Amino acid sequence: MAKPIRVTIKGAGEAGDNAPTVDDLLGQVRDFVELLQGVEKAVSDDHTNQIVWRVTDAERENPISFELTPYPTNPAIFVGARAEEVERVAIEGLVALRNGDTRPPFFTDEVLNRARKLHSRVRNGLADTVLNFDDQIGGAVMIDTPAALAIEKAFDLAASGGPKPYREIGSIEGFVARAELDGYGRAILRFRARIDGTEIKAVATGAAFQQLESMRLSEVWHGVRVRVYGSINYKDLGVVDTVTATGIEVLDRTDLPDMDAIVDPNFTGGLSAEEFLAEQRRDH
Repeated sequence: MAKPIRVTIKGAGEAGDNAPTVDDLLGQVRDFVELLQGVEKAVSDDHTNQIVWRVTDAERENPISFELTPYPTNPAIFVGARAEEVERVAIEGLVALRNGDTRPPFFTDEVLNRARKLHSRVRNGLADTVLNFDDQIGGAVMIDTPAALAIEKAFDLAASGGPKPYREIGSIEGFVARAELDGYGRAILRFRARIDGTEIKAVATGAAFQQLESMRLSEVWHGVRVRVYGSINYKDLGVVDTVTATGIEVLDRTDLPDMDAIVDPNFTGGLSAEEFLAEQRRDH
């Protein structure tokens, strides 16, 4: 079993550290647990929750704290490694938010909403909240007034500037949904991003064009895990629009033929990918 997390919640105002309001106390615990659940869905291949967080200890004073321990939803399942990954991603994401990153890895909109509420209460009713993780995973994360101010400033700046499209060279992992040709004869791969399950459209060029044509001819590729390389076009910070793919790497080869075994080097009849696309467009 993974080690528990100790959540310490300090009240503010005349009532003192040990007397937060019921709404603030329960809301802080609830949003932290739902943050963990959201991260679990994002990092797991199945996008489900197999962990339930139970209160296994509580202390009333100096100040109030709770011990939250991960248990499997199915007693036959071991969730220790899964819980450790969830906790590590949660720590890294909360630290990244404090440092001004408004879209840490695996922090979906749902997770970001919970994180903002955790920090908002610190400025409106609570003095601070300390999340004590196992030292081997990351130690303690302090949610205090400076952290809350830094996060709100980062999100306010992002919101005031509006969407800022940009492009970068890189790769995205995901699971094949379908391969097809669009109305212009271009080979298109639609795949679900591993991080949050959103569907991404990749337009193939070069070597990726022949790879996608082979994938398009067989249903066996559905759900296969791949890494798509190329130019990633973003709508805004961390929000992918499309990918101009130059290569595709198959990460899960179970029961699949090797890519070299199925790609026909003469598929385009000796034409380059660009010339072949031009011919396809003329035919359409």
